[in-house]
Amino acid sequence: MLETTMDVQLLHRAASAYYLDDLRQAEIAELLHVSRPTVSKLIAEARRIGMVRFEVLDPSAGDLADLELRLRERLGVARVRIAAGDQVQRGFRGVGDLLGEELRGLGLRRGDVLLLSSGKTTYAVSGMAGLPELPGVIVAPTVGGQQEPDPSFQTNEIVRRFADRTHAEPRFMFAPAQPSPSLWDSLQADPSFLAITDLWRRARAVVVGVGEPYRGRESLTSVVPRDEPLLEPAVGDINLHFYDAAGEAVAFPGSDCLVRPSRELMRDIPDAIALAADVRKAPSILAGARAGLFSTLITDEPTALAVLAHPDSAV
Repeated sequence: MLETTMDVQLLHRAASAYYLDDLRQAEIAELLHVSRPTVSKLIAEARRIGMVRFEVLDPSAGDLADLELRLRERLGVARVRIAAGDQVQRGFRGVGDLLGEELRGLGLRRGDVLLLSSGKTTYAVSGMAGLPELPGVIVAPTVGGQQEPDPSFQTNEIVRRFADRTHAEPRFMFAPAQPSPSLWDSLQADPSFLAITDLWRRARAVVVGVGEPYRGRESLTSVVPRDEPLLEPAVGDINLHFYDAAGEAVAFPGSDCLVRPSRELMRDIPDAIALAADVRKAPSILAGARAGLFSTLITDEPTALAVLAHPDSAV
């Protein structure tokens, strides 16, 4: 449902008359028996809540369908979707729209489980208007993050935002990403924690972000140590699973006690959708595909071109 305090049917009639029937605002006011300022407010509200959407095509953009095919073949994944232009500069709106299309295509039903990971991209798209209605679908976090100061790494907050937008059923995990050894042992017998790990095993789909290379990385969850020599080879991470250029796991002190699904469990989820839009993530995307941690990639045009141009892309 579109979130607004105004009459949705009246919004639809005003927007349809203005954008589809090409009526002037004065004509719409007479048709709807409202004032002209009211018509202006109705049209503006219809745009604000996502009832009306615009696409501005870039004539210099390449053939995205051909680019998607080339990138899919290079990565060896099931699907690739590419948003036109630089989505980092556009607040990931195109990525959010494509995610909405992919989720609609999955045909998720009441009782199905959808998992969400943390990260700046997943946080950005979690409240966007282009997401589908998912009543009865259970949404749960993939990693702990209760103590994180950055909302991008607070998985419960991402789940809440997503559920508010889609009317899915949220499930929350009250655990840090890296519990102490004693808390880790307690969690293994905690009913609420076990309920979440059961959802991980039942998941129909998962939406993950792709972290950029560890070296020089600015955005990092608080549980991952800075300046850790063992993490220097890491070119990316998905769900706090760090990996090198070959897609092999990179461990670091405390990584054996992180709250996250295992790599094996991640590979067993039928649909794993990765969101990654940043040219710095080209090696992260390549290696993540080699690790088998996603089956669908949603990215943008500059990032897709950077992946294809990367020296490792032919390996």
